[in-house]
Amino acid sequence: MPEEKRTVTQTVLEARRTQVLSIIIANQLSTIAAQTTLDLQGLISTMRANGMSSAAIREVLMSDLAAGGRFFGAFRNAIKNTVRSGVRMAASRGSQSAYAKANIREFVWVTVSSKPCPDCDGRAGEKGTMEYFEMIGTPGSGFSVCQGNCHCQLEAIGYRGDTSLTRA
Repeated sequence: MPEEKRTVTQTVLEARRTQVLSIIIANQLSTIAAQTTLDLQGLISTMRANGMSSAAIREVLMSDLAAGGRFFGAFRNAIKNTVRSGVRMAASRGSQSAYAKANIREFVWVTVSSKPCPDCDGRAGEKGTMEYFEMIGTPGSGFSVCQGNCHCQLEAIGYRGDTSLTRA
């Protein structure tokens, strides 16, 4: 019975973490869209105030869109970075789930970048439980200078992977 409760509790926690991840990504995409809209309105207002015709404004914007210029290129990059960050967060959640199922309790902070930010560099080699790292900030959680661009990882101490698939 206790094992069944733990499994149900883990399933509920994993579902909540997935919901939180969905909310985070949706909020980031909404923020990008809102900021782009404000920037676009400001740009159009500035061009109009400087006497540009609607046709000329349209031409400038279409050219920027086609070339991935300063304005629409930044929008495209922000979307791409959000998707990349979402994939990284989903992979991290999957690893955490595997670690929880394997009853792994201790982790070590590993910097992956050759030039980690000062915050992450200070955590390189630090050990602790998942609860500890969630309290102080996990890789890519936004606590650090590198924020969502963080490539650091929490590696499980003593985890050798799921070998059940290789057993015949």
